Amino acid sequence: MKRAWLYYRIDAPEDRNGALKKQEKQLYDFAEQLGYQVAGVSVDLDQNTELEKLKQDADVKRFDALLVTSLFHIHRDRRQALAWVHEFQSFGIEVFSPLEGHISAGEGLI
Repeated sequence: MKRAWLYYRIDAPEDRNGALKKQEKQLYDFAEQLGYQVAGVSVDLDQNTELEKLKQDADVKRFDALLVTSLFHIHRDRRQALAWVHEFQSFGIEVFSPLEGHISAGEGLI
């Protein structure tokens, strides 16, 4: 079975509006819809520290796909977000979003 890692993030030091719970439910539902087993979950508040740690897990193939609610949740800056996607793709990890489908860094980004 294919394994997915769920990553959700908010740009605030605390979640006052329940945004993380909404992202969590959306991503668990999406993983099920795609037929992925959830291998793990990472949550970031205001920074990308967990995303940085995920690169190590990607390198040792602990998961096959990274699920995010949107590219914006990887990084607010589109170019930076696509650089992250490129990094994961270099490990053979595909990135998907229930809102945007398959997210590709594209050719010639870096």
